[in-house]
Amino acid sequence: MRKRILSAGIGLMIVGVLAACGMRGAPNPKRSDGSENGSYARVGGTQIKMITENAEVIITLNDSRAAADLAAMLPLELTLIERNRFAKGMTLPAPLSSTESTTRAYEIGDFGYWNAGPDLAIFYDDIYEQTIVDVIPLGHAQSGAQKLANETGTVRLERVVEEGEQNTNE
Repeated sequence: MRKRILSAGIGLMIVGVLAACGMRGAPNPKRSDGSENGSYARVGGTQIKMITENAEVIITLNDSRAAADLAAMLPLELTLIERNRFAKGMTLPAPLSSTESTTRAYEIGDFGYWNAGPDLAIFYDDIYEQTIVDVIPLGHAQSGAQKLANETGTVRLERVVEEGEQNTNE
C-alpha cells in the first residue's frame, strides 16, 4: 500500500513538473505579435526621427518583428531617461515582440529594445565594452547620436515621410 501511495505521489510530482516546464515556453496569449502565422509588416530600411528640443537623429530600422511593432506605434512622445552616461532610454507604453535574438554588444548609434522595461535605448557613447542587459537590436543611426548626450525631457519618435508619400504621423 505504501508503495502505491508513494508511486502515485511521485507520478503527480512528475506530471506537475512537466506541466510547469511546458508552461514556461508557452506564448503569452496577451501579446499580439502576429506569431500565429509568422507574418508581420516588414519595416527594414524604414527611417524614423528622434526629435528632442535641441537634436534630431535619423534611425534606420532593421527588419525585425520588434522594429515592426515599434513602427506600428508611431508617433510616440516619450520621456528621456539617462542610462549610465552612454545611452538614452525611453519607456514604451506597451511591450514589443521579444522573439528576436539579443546582444550586449553595441556601437554608438545603435538603437535597441529591452523588453523588461519595456524600454528603448539609443547609444551615444562607447565608454563600456557592453551593456549589462540583453538588448534586441532595432536599428542604427548613422550619425547624430552623440548629440543626445546632454538632452533631457521629451523626445518624439515619428516615421520619416518620403517625398511624395502621405504623412500618417498625425
